[in-house]
Amino acid sequence: MLRLTGPVAIMFILAACSPSSTTPATTEPPPTSTTEVTTTTTEADVDLDVCVQGDLAFEGDGLIAAVGESDGDATQISQIRWDGAGTCERITIAFSNDNGAPATTVGPTAVSMLEFSGIVRITLPDETDSTAVADSLFEGALIERALVVRDLSDGLTIDLRSAEGVAIEARAFTTTSPSTLVIDVIRGPDASESVGAAQSDVAVVVTPVPGPNLYPLTVEGYVTPSLRSIHLILGVQDTNTLDLAVALDGYTDAWQGFRVDLPDGPSGHASLFVGTVDANGRPLDGASVSLDMP
Repeated sequence: MLRLTGPVAIMFILAACSPSSTTPATTEPPPTSTTEVTTTTTEADVDLDVCVQGDLAFEGDGLIAAVGESDGDATQISQIRWDGAGTCERITIAFSNDNGAPATTVGPTAVSMLEFSGIVRITLPDETDSTAVADSLFEGALIERALVVRDLSDGLTIDLRSAEGVAIEARAFTTTSPSTLVIDVIRGPDASESVGAAQSDVAVVVTPVPGPNLYPLTVEGYVTPSLRSIHLILGVQDTNTLDLAVALDGYTDAWQGFRVDLPDGPSGHASLFVGTVDANGRPLDGASVSLDMP
């Protein structure tokens, strides 16, 4: 579990998974593999325009799909694949079972859009508790990266992160035998352009987003596998008024989720930094967010 050296409350909120029915569809099943836990790059492979097929609507915010079966045998994420598909981009997530064979069904799974952060978040069922993929880098114009995140309860989520400044909409469905979760992504309306999550090689800050914010301030995101600690620094005019060391479990198979609630802090134009520091406590590598605090 994540531990904090400052007096702040820590928790992690998973996207809600409410039972619902979805339109079943089938796609060519992706090849499964036991992939090393590393960053991979997938080349574009233009296919037919699948985005004009079927009557499943694209959504731009909130819960967009509750999919899967009540009982599934998918216990591991085995592959995350990107395909260019005409006017959209398709992400196909494949699963394996306890024996390492392709799973036949995935359990209850929620797919949500975090509009302001430009993220499609997939909350997996409890039985899907391991992964052969930590993250994948894509060549897409809409989705640039997939990150597998282990939360504070050791559950797994997958965040599909949009390209910087690109508004997106998505739809989701599953296939069975073998089991896959398919996410189709299209460009959203210009008026809904996303701010995007602050990011670096070691940290992603999903909230807060830049601009005006209020206390209590929730700082939520995730950091790269294997890190044992990070620092959260909140300062005004080059003065660090708040510096908290956050201890991590050092998971190696996925990115590590964190959440910190700050009841109070500095006022004015503030800079938030989440990441690593050097021997003198100065920011080294991390994600920064500019905030206006009351």
